[in-house]
Amino acid sequence: MKTVLDEVTSETIDAAHIRRRVDDWEARLNGLFAAIGEWLPDGWEARRGAPVLMHEKMMRKFGVEAKRMPTLELHGGAGQLVRFEPHALWIIGNNGRIDVKRGERRYLIVDAAENFGKPDWQVARDERRRERESVTREWLRRTLR
Repeated sequence: MKTVLDEVTSETIDAAHIRRRVDDWEARLNGLFAAIGEWLPDGWEARRGAPVLMHEKMMRKFGVEAKRMPTLELHGGAGQLVRFEPHALWIIGNNGRIDVKRGERRYLIVDAAENFGKPDWQVARDERRRERESVTREWLRRTLR
């Protein structure tokens, strides 16, 4: 299965495949969060936030148990807080979505890669979802200003 659409319309999916996708999602989240932690400018600190429970429709359909997924919080020296929280794995057209909140600003990060491919993290402001850019150190630093 190369895409989420292929996957959700396939008759060959089983619980083992779903578990593999969930484990892959967790690994991709951990990889992104680690990179973000390395990109932080001075005065910012990365901390693991409270995990969120993932139990999406595909998991329930195949009897796959719920799983806690990591979140990330960025804390600025002046009291700023930016929270990264996984929203969903099965997103048609993408390979998962993470919601990012900084005060009133909202961003959506999606993985534009095919299933089990190398992540291609893209981000856009919530109100301008079609105006995506790559998640990079430069994007993060602009967002934290």
